[in-house]
Amino acid sequence: MKRILKLGVLLAGFLVAFPVLAAVKETPLKIGIIDTQKVIRDAKAAKNARATFQKDLEAKRTLLEAKGKAVRNIEEQLKSAGQNVASAKLREDLARESKEFNRLKSDLEDELKKKDVELTQRIFGEIRQVVLNFSKNEGYTLIMEKSGVLAASDSIDISDKIIKLYDEQKK
Repeated sequence: MKRILKLGVLLAGFLVAFPVLAAVKETPLKIGIIDTQKVIRDAKAAKNARATFQKDLEAKRTLLEAKGKAVRNIEEQLKSAGQNVASAKLREDLARESKEFNRLKSDLEDELKKKDVELTQRIFGEIRQVVLNFSKNEGYTLIMEKSGVLAASDSIDISDKIIKLYDEQKK
């Protein structure tokens, strides 16, 4: 009984798959490979987005360095003050400034990580949309990421076309 059931399921599978296979056979396969890392690295639009992120990063680092300098100045004052009444106030100032510095550093690191993830996701989303539109317009059956392919001819690499389309879209 089980054998008949298995044969019935196998036969049904063939009957369903046969028309699909016949349709695929009639349509020529068009396959492309894309190197997403190359697109992100070489596309002007992605470079501009990264440059904006770097400017923001540098501004935050400058702020953090200024706070670090303030902490070092208080440390130096504390070393030269010795053990007097002013040193007690300097210790309080140092503790407060150190706490603010560490909090600012942690907050900035978290904020920059979040912005980097958001930027990367946005760029990948935009590139994905360009690839989907390209695939549809050019009749590609399959487009794969180069890092997931063991071997492929350079003739099917569409990375440069995607870079050009992505840059045109972002103008």
